[in-house]
Amino acid sequence: MNALDNILCQVFRLKEDQIKDKFTMGDVPAWDSLTHMDLITSIEEGLNIQLTMDDIMNMRDIGTIKKIVSEKLV
Repeated sequence: MNALDNILCQVFRLKEDQIKDKFTMGDVPAWDSLTHMDLITSIEEGLNIQLTMDDIMNMRDIGTIKKIVSEKLV
């Protein structure tokens, strides 16, 4: 499991095999606006990256989150 998957599992309280790229807030019971902000903080601190407001607003599904984060890590 990579670092981002680990963060996603911890924040959303899911197992690795439950994380699907197509999942949105509606698919993950623990994903609400407060959890979203916890996710942002966990990603920034855990991966030592800075997300822009556009990045945060575009993080509407797990696949997009992975894409945005991978672009920041390059």
